[in-house]
Amino acid sequence: MLDWLTGKRNRKELPEYSALRSTPTRGLPPDLKEAEDRESFATSRENLERELRKPPRRPLDDEPLFMELLEAKGSGVVYITLPPEDGGRCVPVFSTPFRAFDYVQTLLPTGPAVRYLRSSPLELARMLHDIEAIGIKTLALDRCPRCSIFATVGSPMTSDGLIGLWSIFKATQLVRGNLYFSYALEAARVGRIKIARDVALETVGHVDLEDPRPHLLLGQLAVILRDQELLREAKGFLRLLKLDRWERKLDQVVQSGSPDFEDPAFSDSNAYPLPTTPGK
Repeated sequence: MLDWLTGKRNRKELPEYSALRSTPTRGLPPDLKEAEDRESFATSRENLERELRKPPRRPLDDEPLFMELLEAKGSGVVYITLPPEDGGRCVPVFSTPFRAFDYVQTLLPTGPAVRYLRSSPLELARMLHDIEAIGIKTLALDRCPRCSIFATVGSPMTSDGLIGLWSIFKATQLVRGNLYFSYALEAARVGRIKIARDVALETVGHVDLEDPRPHLLLGQLAVILRDQELLREAKGFLRLLKLDRWERKLDQVVQSGSPDFEDPAFSDSNAYPLPTTPGK
């Protein structure tokens, strides 16, 4: 898959949900917001962050971990212009190629083409040091292309600091994604179909595009809603992720016309998948 996820690509090669394109943010049910504010959520996030900071889950300093955007014609780095009081210029950095592609496809659909650069924590630390000379003094890790507000961090940073930042963001993403998916799955099982759909869309649009669980759930919900466009889009993501078993499950649901929400893939919805890192 990495052969496809490197170099200069067509901006529309990544699938997308038309519902997210028309309504990028749908909001969350009040009880889901409350669950995210509970101490148990913070504790889960902190525990996972500690696990990601230690071997064997800790990424290596000299192996690819990040992705940046470069001008296709030239060697300049793509940056975000911020108000002077917020740092002036900020470089977007991504923890996965999919996140970089989603950002470009959503926020940079026109204009100069871009190239994608994979870098290790050591290489990114050197880049941040170099671009500080041209006024780029902050970075944004995994900026959501559908949110107007995002966090920035001052640079330059050491490779160890970048791995720590990655651990914070990745732990938050995984725990939040699991919370949102579990809520959407339970809503689907009790017949709150439109709420399940909206929360699943929030999950893929704002939290984790690469988690197959909400895509399969959206496909099953599409069967109930008789939404052929949503079904086609959900299958497109499962196909892109090369998850044949998941796609076959969705095909079985389509043929039966009766989503069961009981696929074994859903049985561990209370556990978050740990990210894989090169060489692990």
